[in-house]
Amino acid sequence: MTSRHHQNVVELLVLQHNRMRELLDDLQSTAGPDRRESFEELARWLAVHEATEAELMADTVNSR
Repeated sequence: MTSRHHQNVVELLVLQHNRMRELLDDLQSTAGPDRRESFEELARWLAVHEATEAELMADTVNSR
């Protein structure tokens, strides 16, 4: 992995973390249908983030 690629990956993960923090804030400040919508969006982001990290870890382990 080149240093530029590594930087892009880190930036992506940081952006995902920031978005999930926003969604957690939304979840805590909403109720009813809006809260369910916030929860479902957070669940989708968590799934994408987990898949991203798993892929990156697999690439890292396999490159050694």
